[in-house]
Amino acid sequence: MSAETKESVQRARIRRARTGVVVSDAMNKTVIVAVERMVQHSSYKRIVHRTSKFYAHDENNECQKGDQVTIVESRPMSKLKRWRLREVVRKASAAVSAPASAADSEDRGRITKKRGKDGEESGADSEEVSS
Repeated sequence: MSAETKESVQRARIRRARTGVVVSDAMNKTVIVAVERMVQHSSYKRIVHRTSKFYAHDENNECQKGDQVTIVESRPMSKLKRWRLREVVRKASAAVSAPASAADSEDRGRITKKRGKDGEESGADSEEVSS
C-alpha cells in the first residue's frame, strides 16, 4: 500500500463512542450498557426516548450496575460483543450497589417451623398437649 492509502484508512477508522448506564454486570468481563437517545417521532413530531443495549468488553471487571460509562466500537469479540469499555465516567451511588439491609439478612437466617395438617407445629420445640 502506498503512504496515502494507509493514511486514508487510518482516518476512516474513527471509532464511534457512546455514553450510557450499565444495566447488567452478571457476566465475566462483559457488561450490558443501555444508551438512551432522543429522536423525533415521524408522525407526532414529538421527542421520544429510544434505548439501545450494547454488550461491551470490561477487561478488569471494574464496572458495577448503575455506573455511567463510555464505550467505543471495536472488533467483534463474540456473537454479540462489539464494544469495549473506554472509561467509567461516574461510579454508581452506594445505595444502588449495596447488599440487602441487615434486617433482610436476619429474616433469611431464621428457621421456620413446619406445621402439620391440623395447623399445629411439629418438631422438638412443640409441646405435647394431652386431652
